Amino acid sequence: MGGKIAMPLGDRRGFTLVEVLVASMILVVALLTLASMFPVGYRQIADAGRLTVAVTGARHILEDIGDVPFNNLSNLNGVDTSSNTGVIAGLGAPESAIARRWRYMLAGSGNGFTFTAAETAAWGTVQTVGASARVWVNDAANCPGPVSPTLRRACVTITMPSTPPTTVTLSTIIVSMF
Repeated sequence: MGGKIAMPLGDRRGFTLVEVLVASMILVVALLTLASMFPVGYRQIADAGRLTVAVTGARHILEDIGDVPFNNLSNLNGVDTSSNTGVIAGLGAPESAIARRWRYMLAGSGNGFTFTAAETAAWGTVQTVGASARVWVNDAANCPGPVSPTLRRACVTITMPSTPPTTVTLSTIIVSMF
């Protein structure tokens, strides 16, 4: 009673070695293609983060400019937070305090620039981003604006360190109602 079951030769199941190698090569090529996209995606995410920080910084600066008395707005023309000269070096007028806060938030101290103990106590500890800001108010070359005794145009350019540097420029019109 020992019956054998015979299988025909053409009915074998499974894959040949050649088929497995071809499928493996296709899989490897697909995975390498996917893996090559990760550095590009990471670079785009990092660029988007720098752009977001730059836009946020420029918006804060434009909001602060609104706190400066209208007649003193021209004192902010040419403020450069990477420089230690001009209105940013002073300690008195409201526009000087605002410009120093911009430097504190964007770049912090360094390059011969220091902050007073009162400033660091008032502003707290921040994570600086190494950026710089340039501010112009009705500057004919960098921020041309309306020629009027009741209107000023303020422009802010934030430069974030990267390769190439990320730069954002925002502007607004400030009106004196009285």
